Amino acid sequence: MYKTYTSQKIIVLLFFLVYIIAPSQSLTIMYELIHKPSKVDKNTKSKIYYLDVVNQESVFRDEIRKKSDSLIYYENNYGLGYPNINEQIYLKKNLKTNRIIRYYTSMINRDKFYIPITEIIIWKLSPDIKVIGDMKCQKAETTYGGRHWTAWFAQEIQIPEGPYIFHGLPGLITEIYDDNEDYLFRLIKTQKFNQKNLYVPEEDQGKEINWEIFKKLMLDFYADPYAYIKTTGYKAMTDDGNGGMKKLDFREATFEIQKSLREKNNPIELNQKIDFK
Repeated sequence: MYKTYTSQKIIVLLFFLVYIIAPSQSLTIMYELIHKPSKVDKNTKSKIYYLDVVNQESVFRDEIRKKSDSLIYYENNYGLGYPNINEQIYLKKNLKTNRIIRYYTSMINRDKFYIPITEIIIWKLSPDIKVIGDMKCQKAETTYGGRHWTAWFAQEIQIPEGPYIFHGLPGLITEIYDDNEDYLFRLIKTQKFNQKNLYVPEEDQGKEINWEIFKKLMLDFYADPYAYIKTTGYKAMTDDGNGGMKKLDFREATFEIQKSLREKNNPIELNQKIDFK
């Protein structure tokens, strides 16, 4: 399985904790995400994400977001934006209250939003065992976001956590992938998290929306990506290729953004895929 990924020359150092970790301990868990941004081609993209766990709360984000969060935490911000909305993989989990939220930052005006994830994860455990690194891992399956997922978890690390929204197994998820081979999360290493704060903004610093509102916002953005800039009268400049700046061609830039949104349209939540036309 995942022949697409095994052909890549990716060197992954697997460092696992082989002892039982107390549930109250703070921990940073590094995962590699290998995914196909587009259904148009089969090229894959790899990125490292960090799952920081403090007691029964956790946040899942990339390195840039992790660093920016710690710097701007007290400025009521959500960190940096991304040119492709599907790459804004930034979540907070509270296992005590069973609340999961995914954060988004507008790509143009930097408005802050968050979507509560209400889809319930129901696991089906399997007796199948395989060794990942030097650990025995058990198989489990579930459905989420219109995809069927296969997970492998290590009971030796007794933390009911995993990458992205995934959680609730009797051990840390070491690997999880969907049947379409579009997304693969795999454990890289674990280490002590030396902070007492996850540095995640409070929810009242953004606007709560649902998937339908999110789709409308994205379709409005697709129709006119620079609407906000046009209404404010800001001067939009871009690199002229010679070390200088030139006035942005809105028509050309809009075409490029629309093309990217159409082609790189393979979200984790396949059932929430937006039909960009």
